Amino acid sequence: MSLSGRRLAALGLAACLVAVAAVVLWPTHPQVGGLYSEIDRALAPLVGDGLPPVLLHTGVLEFGGNVVMFLPLGFLGTLALRRSLWWVAPLACLVLSCGIELTQLLILTGRTFSVRDIVGNTIGGVIGTAIAIGARGIARSVARRRSVTAG
Repeated sequence: MSLSGRRLAALGLAACLVAVAAVVLWPTHPQVGGLYSEIDRALAPLVGDGLPPVLLHTGVLEFGGNVVMFLPLGFLGTLALRRSLWWVAPLACLVLSCGIELTQLLILTGRTFSVRDIVGNTIGGVIGTAIAIGARGIARSVARRRSVTAG
């Protein structure tokens, strides 16, 4: 990826980090009970059609939210780095998640420490990294094909 592409990815990463910080460093746990109820209500008809009922549990939805929240961090972090440093992005997601949870434990008394959140966040970072590595591979393959057909 070009330097300008990495800079653009770094800018997107910075914006995502601000958004994540706003969510995870809020002094009290977000009141998402109403949102979960709405999701349950929307998905309930699908349970009869084969959707596993476990997906309607708040813990599953919260874990999925943690995965989704860190997926762009892994993706953009990987793209912001040189190709040989891809491994830094998922490691940074793990370290960031541990820092967030420790902050919630030690400073934000309205929040709770959760190893499950660390696992979900890290999985999201790893998935984002895997997608970025795949996207880079596809981009390289397309570039090679274009250079072969142009030459």
